[in-house]
Amino acid sequence: MTRERLTLALERLGSGDWKVFEEFAADFLSVDYPTLRTMAAPAGDRGRDGQMYRPAEEPSVMVQYSVSVDWASKINRTIRRLKENFQEIDRLIYATSKRIGPAADDLVSKIFREQGISIDIRDDSWFLDRRETHPQRAAASASLCDRIVEPLLRRRGLSDRVGLSLNEGEARLGLLHLSLQIQDAASDKGLTKESFESLTLSALHDSDSENAIAREEIHRRVASFLPAGHEQQVTGQVDAALTRMSGKRGVIKHHKADDRFCLSHQERVSLDERVAKFVLSEELLEKELWRMVESHSNTPEGGGGEEKVGRELRASMEWILLRQGEIFANAAGSGETTNTAIDDLVEILTEEPTKKSHGLPQKVVAKALMDVLTNPGEGIKDHLRRLADGYTLFAFMRQTPDVQKVVVRLFSDGEFWLDTSIILPLIAETLVEDPASRHYTVIFRAALDAGIDLYVTDGVVEEVERHLNRCLMFSRSETRAWNGSTPFVYGAYAMNGRARNAFAGWLENFVGDSRPEDDIREYLEDVHSIKRRNLGEESESASPEFRFAVQEEWSAVHERRRNSRSAQVDVFATQQLVAHDTENYVGVTMLRSKGPANPMGYRQWLVTLDKAAFGIRRSLVDRVDSPPPSPVLSPDFLSQFLRIGPLRSAIERDLRVNLPVLTDVSRFDYVPKQLIEAAEELRAELDGKNERIIQRRVRDSLDKMRVQMGEEAAAGSAGMEKRIMSLLKDGNSTV
Repeated sequence: MTRERLTLALERLGSGDWKVFEEFAADFLSVDYPTLRTMAAPAGDRGRDGQMYRPAEEPSVMVQYSVSVDWASKINRTIRRLKENFQEIDRLIYATSKRIGPAADDLVSKIFREQGISIDIRDDSWFLDRRETHPQRAAASASLCDRIVEPLLRRRGLSDRVGLSLNEGEARLGLLHLSLQIQDAASDKGLTKESFESLTLSALHDSDSENAIAREEIHRRVASFLPAGHEQQVTGQVDAALTRMSGKRGVIKHHKADDRFCLSHQERVSLDERVAKFVLSEELLEKELWRMVESHSNTPEGGGGEEKVGRELRASMEWILLRQGEIFANAAGSGETTNTAIDDLVEILTEEPTKKSHGLPQKVVAKALMDVLTNPGEGIKDHLRRLADGYTLFAFMRQTPDVQKVVVRLFSDGEFWLDTSIILPLIAETLVEDPASRHYTVIFRAALDAGIDLYVTDGVVEEVERHLNRCLMFSRSETRAWNGSTPFVYGAYAMNGRARNAFAGWLENFVGDSRPEDDIREYLEDVHSIKRRNLGEESESASPEFRFAVQEEWSAVHERRRNSRSAQVDVFATQQLVAHDTENYVGVTMLRSKGPANPMGYRQWLVTLDKAAFGIRRSLVDRVDSPPPSPVLSPDFLSQFLRIGPLRSAIERDLRVNLPVLTDVSRFDYVPKQLIEAAEELRAELDGKNERIIQRRVRDSLDKMRVQMGEEAAAGSAGMEKRIMSLLKDGNSTV
């Protein structure tokens, strides 16, 4: 009996399953307490479900079995009734299917101190840890799982639980097996072979020696998952998968007499364990989504409780993952990539075909989903990554059965230029203590592992230096007197709870006073292996028509940004920004002009978080005849490619498993100055305390304030800034 299987069984017990849990728990307890008597009766149990029998004596040890989520209220009510009915009671064994742990310590101490009754809590972990310590307990565990879990793991039950964004049961089961295929250890096996093996196992999901499935039926089930017109190819791939997997000690058994197939017993047991873990992770994901929505809004209007709303939120998340997978698959053919921001999620949610009953505003749902997608808890991180990759493979196979043929055409190595919108997050992420949570840093270190060279131009270095200098000026100014928005990097620093007067010292990690641009170049190369390489000559080699058109587009972008800001912007500085953006865009385009015809096969790319960059080529269509493909690559696309592409086996495991599912991007609207002022006021109030305590309290207080400020006050905050800030607020950074 696996821990995951029993965990899922206990997790699924609801209020209507109290009798089932009572029988299970009694079998466990009676191993240690042979005198245990069950006392439940139609006429009433006087507050106890069981008691320890003592001849000729008043019972003093009582037992309560419960599946109630509100365990504190249940314990208090039970104690009151027991005190009314039994004078000698001095101990209550409270057995529950829920997780309580140390959360009950205060209640247990209070009841013992005030009423002299010892509370012995046996929660789900107590049962899980002892599931195989006695044959009676092992039998009780197996019986409970057969009753609760077994129907859930079968084809019909899973069709209602997984792949909520899909309509057909066969497709949902196929998605499950594609997701289970994604392993931490990268395989050198081609994606097409892996995917067809997964779909073949999906077709055999409920099979055993008594229920073998004919070859033709396996063909039909797999073909129903894939686009029409590829039947011959599908048949060949399925037959090859059956041959590979039914060899000696294979996971499939072949009944050659009637050409039928079934899962081996060992594979059936292993599959049930993996599926149980998958379903359990789905439920953990639903709980995390519920908690995140609660932090962003009031109780959902439509009601329905945590379980129903959590399921609807997971369905919305899976709809987003499906759409992201489709965008990724389409980009592999068109060369046009994009990054996803909150506003994009809202638009995607409006397209969701299934109407939700929770009554939550789509903006609130989008914010909650984005927070979980970009910063999932440790308990669901691996699951979310597998689910996202499963949907990506699903999207690819919906277009063509030969996934490997498409993916290998993508860049196998390359030269990537990073702009300022990427470099600033790399600097800000140094404030995050956990290296695995520095998402942009992880992406580019994985890219280096995969053989990709990273570059930055002098123009970008100049922009970074100007930004950091602006941060320094902000730190030396009165917040209210500052004309303009809070600079991004300083906002990240302040939201970490750090002191204004220490900012200059922290900044010295990246830049000094004498040769600041050289310092930045040295930092980028030493820490991130990002080298200096300008694109001026390449940009000048472009046709004047193309170069001037790109320049005019960037001029329009920066003019709009300048007009949207309250502070006066230096016209010369704006011209410099236009020149730098034009150099990057045109220079990379010219470098790749001799590259392959396939849009995603180019070696040279411009990686950016600037959303305007993704729309430049569409605007060029009206200015230039047959403009070249866009050189712009999003971190989203790069992260997905590094997770599932042919380069994944070259990436260090710790980097690969931490590649983010999604990175959020919007324009730079920084932390509201009100929060900076609040941080300084809090610091003044806490003056004299340990700096670590001050930093933690300021960070936590700003977290609450930001939620209270609401959507309008924080509207437009850059996606990367919001992700980094949430990590800083939730982390344990040191001074």
